[in-house]
Amino acid sequence: MPTADAPDAPDATQDPPAIAQVSPGMEVQDATGVPVGLVGAVQQPNTEVRPELPAGPAELFMATGYLLIDRGEQFENNVYASGEQVDHVSGTGDGTLVTLNVSWDELDRAVD
Repeated sequence: MPTADAPDAPDATQDPPAIAQVSPGMEVQDATGVPVGLVGAVQQPNTEVRPELPAGPAELFMATGYLLIDRGEQFENNVYASGEQVDHVSGTGDGTLVTLNVSWDELDRAVD
């Protein structure tokens, strides 16, 4: 009979990753409060959907999950944030905000 402290027992107190609360259309800001854009797509950790990034970073993002952030028409490229770069999600409804734990210039640019 397994015990509660068995190494393979699930940890009921572990919170889901912040990326699990993200959905398309949410606003995104960086760690300093600068608006980054809107969530265009979300892939949860261990996805098989490859982002438009070079090999290496793409596989890392697939493992951690990622957001495609639409920067709007005034910017040339959209950006990606890994699941590990999502700090928290706050608010509800139309006021929901995704806050990253990095500045916007540290995000990976989508490649064409």
